[in-house]
Amino acid sequence: MFGKKKQAPASSTSSTLKRTNHTPSIIAEDVRLTGTLVSQGEVQLDGRIDGDLRVKHLVIGLTGMVEGLIEADSIVIKGKIIGSLIANKVTIESTAQVHGDVFHDTLSIEAGANIEGSLKHRHEEDKIAPIKPSSSDESSPSILADDDNDLSFVNKQAADKS
Repeated sequence: MFGKKKQAPASSTSSTLKRTNHTPSIIAEDVRLTGTLVSQGEVQLDGRIDGDLRVKHLVIGLTGMVEGLIEADSIVIKGKIIGSLIANKVTIESTAQVHGDVFHDTLSIEAGANIEGSLKHRHEEDKIAPIKPSSSDESSPSILADDDNDLSFVNKQAADKS
């Protein structure tokens, strides 16, 4: 009215989700979801999700099942996961079945839990660096002589003894 431009109202379908309350989202036992689930809060899963999850805090109940990749700050597993899991804090209870790799910062496993896959601390990759030969190492002698290239290391040792 007085020369000021009106600001466009904020879109309700914003690409970033803002948490407005602290009520957990509940996916009931009779619900099956196919696709990606994203939440900035807590999700209680008693149903089944075929797809990826990216949540702040996830509780998979006794009847809950996920088939896909899970990324969370913290997760409590009582049900079943088929797929990889990446989380800061992972709690696997005695009724849990995990079929996939678990990448974690903190891990707790109760006796009786069924885990098929590898458990990896997320910062292991930072601590382990591959050894790369430097150009100065090229002058170092080879374990095998050039004429013994067809011999394995064990066979070479046996040949050296005789």
